[in-house]
Amino acid sequence: MKTMKIITMAVMVIAAVAIAAQDSFAEKRVRPFNRIAIMLDASGSFKDRRMEAVQKASELIDKISNVQSKRYEGKDEVIVISLDSIPETIWSGAKEQLRNESLQYWKQRFEARNDYQYCTDIENGFILAAQELHKEPQATNLYLFAFTDLINEPPAGSATKCQPATLPSLPSAQFPWNAFADVEAHILWVPINQKQAWLEAAKTAGLGANFHIHSESESNVIELNAPPKARHIMTREERESGKENIQGFAKGIGRVALYIIGGVMLILIGGMGMTVLAKKNKRRR
Repeated sequence: MKTMKIITMAVMVIAAVAIAAQDSFAEKRVRPFNRIAIMLDASGSFKDRRMEAVQKASELIDKISNVQSKRYEGKDEVIVISLDSIPETIWSGAKEQLRNESLQYWKQRFEARNDYQYCTDIENGFILAAQELHKEPQATNLYLFAFTDLINEPPAGSATKCQPATLPSLPSAQFPWNAFADVEAHILWVPINQKQAWLEAAKTAGLGANFHIHSESESNVIELNAPPKARHIMTREERESGKENIQGFAKGIGRVALYIIGGVMLILIGGMGMTVLAKKNKRRR
């Protein structure tokens, strides 16, 4: 009975070490998650479309917040940006927090940006979106949903005085295309000439497949869906690193098991020796 207890205790020790090591690996692993930026044009030139765009954005937000996540899955992050004279992030958090915000909240939030409606700084808005999307920790997948006509009228020394727009309004040579190489972008309510100009610019930058630009008539009927759940795809480097971790883990467990088994054997041998000595002493008596 004593021998069985010792063996049982040894098995329990090995199992505890294995579980502790597994938990350690899990803590180091970043769970896959999406980061989603929603950018809405709050400028005066987009005023006729603003409430319609807010409605569409709110529907998208509802869909994102309603995606159920399991305990072991990462939590998607959402950023809401106001695109106007001074583009700013007006909301940021986990998708679960979006359930607390109603359509009326978003309408009021964008109506409160009336002081910024005189100009539209398109390029700085996209730069801000790129910065938000690429912040640490790095997300598995990046998405941008922009509700804007893409007409660039940046401030000219004042938030209420703008540079005159040229039509079609093209991105400048300094536009940060490289920052969107890993971003899936959907842009709605773009005038048809603007769409053509921006699509050509995106293709020239090698990002024609990344930028999905929808015209004004298309945007009225297109249905936006929440991005699919993030799934981590292991790279070759990660697979090699995983093999090394598993091999190191196996060696460590093997050493612990050998030490424990060796200790058990010593105890058993010692116990058997004591038993033999005890029997000899009885016979002498």
